[in-house]
Amino acid sequence: MSFSHGMRIAFGIVNLFRGGGLQRDCVEIAKLVGNRGHDVVIYAERVAPDFQDNGLSVVTLPNTARTNHGRQQEFAADFLREANAQCDLVVGFDKLTGLDVLYCADPSMQSRLRRQPLLKLLPRYRTYADIERDSFGPNHKTKTILLSQSQLLDYWDAWRTESQRMYLLPPTLSASRRRPEYRANGVRRMMRDALGLTDDSWVWLTTGVQPKTKGTDRVIEALAHFPGAQLLIAGMHETDKAAGNLAARARSLGVSSRVTWLGHREDMAEIMAASDLLLHPSRYDTTGTVILEGVVNGLPVIATGACGYASHITAAKAGVVIPEPFDQDLFNSAIRASRDPAVRAEWSKAGLTYGQRAGLSEGRWCAAQIILAAAHDKNPALADVAGVGLVPSEDEFQFDISTLQPAQDSDWSEYFKAGAPPTAAG
Repeated sequence: MSFSHGMRIAFGIVNLFRGGGLQRDCVEIAKLVGNRGHDVVIYAERVAPDFQDNGLSVVTLPNTARTNHGRQQEFAADFLREANAQCDLVVGFDKLTGLDVLYCADPSMQSRLRRQPLLKLLPRYRTYADIERDSFGPNHKTKTILLSQSQLLDYWDAWRTESQRMYLLPPTLSASRRRPEYRANGVRRMMRDALGLTDDSWVWLTTGVQPKTKGTDRVIEALAHFPGAQLLIAGMHETDKAAGNLAARARSLGVSSRVTWLGHREDMAEIMAASDLLLHPSRYDTTGTVILEGVVNGLPVIATGACGYASHITAAKAGVVIPEPFDQDLFNSAIRASRDPAVRAEWSKAGLTYGQRAGLSEGRWCAAQIILAAAHDKNPALADVAGVGLVPSEDEFQFDISTLQPAQDSDWSEYFKAGAPPTAAG
């Protein structure tokens, strides 16, 4: 089903809520595609009550499955049925079935099952691997968009997906979230006043809505060793269900009075300006966009090597990357080194310089171009009538998406040997 003024494109995502990085990417890419005259409909199994659609078309497809994997499997079927009946292209922002394009922010389940084969005995893991196969298995049709080099290589090693169906994006940093001037133009002091912090407070920041994955517990443990530090936690309120164990641990360690729960915030550039140190000791993060946001805003960062964007810390010389496996004492030592204002000033200056380089905010544009190219490939005659293509004006971003994958006769190993694409820090 098509409309004369453009194509109709379906985006599918299981959960739609404020504050999630994947959710933000889904919404922003939908806007980019929509701004080119195409109708984008976002389908979700669950939409949070406080989600703001900002004029986007959002359709909820709830189901009654009792497990997460069952819910995703049922949503995949419901979404494909609706999208095939209503739309010209089917795009997933979670691993679903029957997709034309997958924007993939998750690690590979098949890779995990190869490392831990006993997990195959559980329906949960078999279901997720089967869904993953539908996009990444050899001889399938789905064009896959990956967000970090390590993530892409895990999928490629697990499935040997054809290189021409895989794209590696440049960073997805939002240009609007880079405000380095805030550290010097009075915003830092204003935000500190609003948060009840003094000029000489030593302020840590950590973020995330999934505290176990993001390693927020590791930050709470570290706080007990630094009685002069104040911790800001963005993304959760103390009363949130996900924060329950953390809040209890903070009380048991006697540090709860030094923890400020900020909840969801849209003013993260201001919050970063008020902070002295960003801590992101994640157990796994495909990218960790907040890491790059911290670097380019002059906020020193300490993160784990389990984060795809940790390479930007090293390249910028704007903090410390804690290697895997994680060691709490090593993490605490890195924080101790950052206590020196001169060290923090050096990291901050290096990050501000790094933020001036090109290519740090191009990921969503590239994703939109890949989606519209897929629409053209699927229905070339219809696409030509609809005018598919970004056709950027002279002052807008332009990128050759063929540079995001190897040549036809090469593979990803040779590609990375030849030199990393704009996703890498180099």
